[in-house]
Amino acid sequence: MSKAGRKLWRRFILLALAFGLVIFSALFLWAKVKYPSYAKDLYISHKWGERDQAVLLKTQIADYSQYELKPAFAHRYVQLNQSEDWQIPTALIEDLPAQASFIIDLECWGSKYWPVYRSAPLTAVSEGVYDQKIIQLAEMLATLKQEVYLNFNPQMEVPGRFYPWQEYPSVYIDAFRHVQALVKSKAPQVKMLWSPAGYPGLEEYYPGSDYVDALSITLIAHSEIPLEVYPKMKLEDEVYRRLHRLRFFNHECLVLAGQYDDLSPELWQSQISFQKANPHLYNRQYFEHPETKVAEDSLFHLGVYDPDRKLDGLAGINAEHLFINLATYKKEGFFEELEKVKRNGRELILTLETIEDRNFERDDQCLEKLLAGEYDSELEELLDSLQHFPRQIYLRFSQEMEIPIERYPWQSKDPKLYIDAYRYLMLRAEKEIPGILKVWGPAGDRGSLEWYPGSDQVDYISIAIYGLPDKNITDPTQQEQFAQIYRRKSWRMRQAPEPIFITEFGVKGPEDFQEQWLLKAAETIKSAEEIAGINYFNMHDVPKAWGDIAPPDWSVEAQTYRNFIKALDRP
Repeated sequence: MSKAGRKLWRRFILLALAFGLVIFSALFLWAKVKYPSYAKDLYISHKWGERDQAVLLKTQIADYSQYELKPAFAHRYVQLNQSEDWQIPTALIEDLPAQASFIIDLECWGSKYWPVYRSAPLTAVSEGVYDQKIIQLAEMLATLKQEVYLNFNPQMEVPGRFYPWQEYPSVYIDAFRHVQALVKSKAPQVKMLWSPAGYPGLEEYYPGSDYVDALSITLIAHSEIPLEVYPKMKLEDEVYRRLHRLRFFNHECLVLAGQYDDLSPELWQSQISFQKANPHLYNRQYFEHPETKVAEDSLFHLGVYDPDRKLDGLAGINAEHLFINLATYKKEGFFEELEKVKRNGRELILTLETIEDRNFERDDQCLEKLLAGEYDSELEELLDSLQHFPRQIYLRFSQEMEIPIERYPWQSKDPKLYIDAYRYLMLRAEKEIPGILKVWGPAGDRGSLEWYPGSDQVDYISIAIYGLPDKNITDPTQQEQFAQIYRRKSWRMRQAPEPIFITEFGVKGPEDFQEQWLLKAAETIKSAEEIAGINYFNMHDVPKAWGDIAPPDWSVEAQTYRNFIKALDRP
């Protein structure tokens, strides 16, 4: 190569290196803004220090009137990576205020080098990688005289991977239980503090009452701040909603400072009054969690929503699903459809929606109007028409209430408002039609249990399982399998005791693809003892809900559903 050629080649290499450095820097800065803790350090060190996070309140989930505002607490943290080149210094527990309780945050990160998200810290915890340090910490804590709380990997439920232990429910639970066993073996007096931020979906991460001594929430934790899925609320609403999400767990509770760093006596008195005024929302029935769910029905309920009657005459179908709007059902052919269900000799799954008012306009005050009695005449006539229905009726009210959108006018509302409306309807229905079975129908999305109306008014939990995870996906093979969706959504229901009735499910695509998806679904359904029934949505979705995109068509031909019924093989 000539001298000029070598010079040109060196310039090219330098330019390439400079360009690469610019790209790397841009990516690093983008990650630093978007995921502050993810990109904060190239090296994750062992360290400890003071945590500048006050305890604003100490109370009991079962009784808010037992409380202490601004209790005395010292708060420190210890951060561990997976290397063994460090001993926890005794200074961690020195110079603590004698009259103060003590919270120690135990943070188990991944490997010491960035990016730690590839080093599975939760799995490493369960595999014993941190055992030596955890035992050393427990032995140190055992020497303390004051009340001690150990807080393992907090804010675990917040999505976005701000911390490497977030978004892994079952793996987190295994790790928490492993740490609890180690700590209790050396320091049984230490309280294990389960510390979600208070974000929607926290119940998915609950390790169980045998492993948790106390719990805490944070009034908007720093890992939540970048997120925009759920709106930030004023202080009194944040306190209410975060505590409401804890109503299934009978523990002492600490409220920690976050973006909000003060809690007034007047605000807390309002929470006490609210709890006392709403015993249907807050009572000990919510603390009773089943070990396992088993559907005890003698008959498996196999239904269809099939307005085009493509599946009429198929053997094995014993239920039909109808959707009606409370204010307008008399004008929309409901009584004729009800007679068809009777003639077919099938059970009735009835979803009662409150989408439109009597003028067929969207009714954004639908829940308030129902509670005010404005639709009592329609409700009374509906219940009268069902009193002599010859087979079992399953009544479901205004579904998918927990999704933070506004497709339906009852979505994105206060959980208490929805629960009160649900109970208003169901109490009327069971009075008029003894034996009617009440179905609570979330989609099964994050945070569903905020809207759970109480076991005294729920006979079945319904979840929706559709293969399409995103409306922009056009390739049917990108749809999730039934088993994957069911595993995720049924896990979210584990604090509630009722069996599952899947009143909506479907898959789009070519007929042969739909059939294979359904056959795999049958395998999951057969092995799930908690599933009492299923109902296929044999229709396209509502077009206006999909905007400019063609709505998915879930409908299948009779032979496809016949093969599904045969594979299901449920009596």
